[in-house]
Amino acid sequence: MKKMDQKIIQMKEMDLLLCPKCREELHVEEKSLKCKNRHTYDVSKKGTVNFVLGYGEEYYNLAMLEARERVMGEGFFEEILTAMAEEIYEDILLLEKEGDVIRILDAGCGDGSHLAMLGEALKEKGLQVSMVGVDLSKDGILLAGRKMNDALYFVADLSALPFKDNSFDVILNILSPASYKEFQRVLSPSGRAYKVIPGAKYLTELRKLYGLSEYDNGEIVSHLKSHTVVYKERDIRAQKKVERYADDLLLMTPMLWDKTILEPGAKLSKVTIDVHLATFGYPKKIEEGVSL
Repeated sequence: MKKMDQKIIQMKEMDLLLCPKCREELHVEEKSLKCKNRHTYDVSKKGTVNFVLGYGEEYYNLAMLEARERVMGEGFFEEILTAMAEEIYEDILLLEKEGDVIRILDAGCGDGSHLAMLGEALKEKGLQVSMVGVDLSKDGILLAGRKMNDALYFVADLSALPFKDNSFDVILNILSPASYKEFQRVLSPSGRAYKVIPGAKYLTELRKLYGLSEYDNGEIVSHLKSHTVVYKERDIRAQKKVERYADDLLLMTPMLWDKTILEPGAKLSKVTIDVHLATFGYPKKIEEGVSL
């Protein structure tokens, strides 16, 4: 079966898509998605769909995203993804949902590597998962669509997600902007969201090479806590040897773009991973029994 046909079948089975223009349900018609107002979105040969209607975030270009994909393949974020898999699994057991199909949305999925790796980790723990990734970058979704897994990938704006209310049990938001209003809408009442935020020492060696100040996540954490209920917090730290892929690491890191290195001959041998993992949700949805 062609990849496009396989993904179209998945879209039919999941039945969670809304038109971002008019918020009416989308249905599959041949090789397109259409709503009752005849707004139409074509399914690509790789089974992806572009919902952003002619514009997208080109800042994250293909070369940068391919470098990121290679860095991911080197296990750069292994500790982060392992910790997330542990937290998700514990929460699924706590909520007594281990026999259900867990619907996962990666909001800001980039090239799809995080979602693919986390999905495999959760399957190894015995969970059944249904995965969807969205990103504003057309190139990111192009790369994600090449992956040989059963996830669905869409070019979409986080502030106007093309999904029905209460569509997901889990939302991933990894080193990416968030849209808490939309997360609240598409997350199920008992669902959990997992946000990864850089810590003060995140990529500190790179920051020193380029003369950048220490990272301060106080504003992001404060914003998160003012819009959600944070259930758990966890700090994840590791040191990674990066000699083999230092050039890719520099290319994939947005904070370094257009910056000048202070020591042109310096060799980058190790880098610090320091992130804050927050598990949050919207318990008021359970109390009121409605989507807010």
